[in-house]
Amino acid sequence: MVKVIEIKTAINELLESKHERVYYQSAPKDATFPYLVFDLPNSTDDGSLERFVLDIDAWDNKKDTTEIETLIDSIDKGLHRKTIVVNDLSMTFYRENRLALRDDDPSIRRRKYIYQIRTYE
Repeated sequence: MVKVIEIKTAINELLESKHERVYYQSAPKDATFPYLVFDLPNSTDDGSLERFVLDIDAWDNKKDTTEIETLIDSIDKGLHRKTIVVNDLSMTFYRENRLALRDDDPSIRRRKYIYQIRTYE
């Protein structure tokens, strides 16, 4: 199987185990809040391992941020410094950033966590 597809599938399954509304790269305009969007925007390969960047965005439209903070924290506990093995691919996740982003729409609350995924075959 293609490495990116294996990574994307593993991440999607993990996120769906934490929340039922998960989208890859973008959510539909009529998505029900809260929801998660993840992306694998780039990777680098140094010859011994390939590193992917994983962005996970949590979106909500409630003034109280308790639900979105709890959701993104539960995801972080399942990913940060964890290793997942799929077939012959080993993926270790390291959180690099936690961001509280402001949206152009003042009613939207966003949290973005950025991870580095180190892959080994």
